[in-house]
Amino acid sequence: MRLALLVLLLLLGAACSKSPPAGAAESTGTVVRYVTDKPFADVVEELEFAITERNFRITGYNKVGSAMRERGYENFPDMEVIHFCSLAVAREVLEYDPGYIAMMPCRITVHAGAGQTVISVILLPENHPDARVVAFARRMNSTLREIAAFALEKDAPVTAVPATAPAP
Repeated sequence: MRLALLVLLLLLGAACSKSPPAGAAESTGTVVRYVTDKPFADVVEELEFAITERNFRITGYNKVGSAMRERGYENFPDMEVIHFCSLAVAREVLEYDPGYIAMMPCRITVHAGAGQTVISVILLPENHPDARVVAFARRMNSTLREIAAFALEKDAPVTAVPATAPAP
């Protein structure tokens, strides 16, 4: 059921969107999207490298695109969610607020569309009443952006801009 809802949301976003130029970034506040001309498989591989180089462990994948194709949707585009975490990093924030477990693990999504690959970074909220949690979220959000930037390295410089439309 959750997979079906995720797929529906992704399809609606793709159907209602216009592709920004390669290297551009869009932001909705909690999600920052980066667009590149790099092939989907290369982007996923570079994200995996950047994640593990920062001492995070990849805890799982949701390979939505390939799962849809296996179920008969032949031309369904590549889409993947990469889940990752570090117990040492998680412990820090969970000691401040055990409820922050709802934000874990970290996730970065990748999808292909219109000849481009889109990386969506799901940021942590920076409006917690505990200043230590806010500081943690800001550090983690910086790390999450660095991970995405690594996958975009060979592209033009990237700057985040406010999103005006759903992702491609």
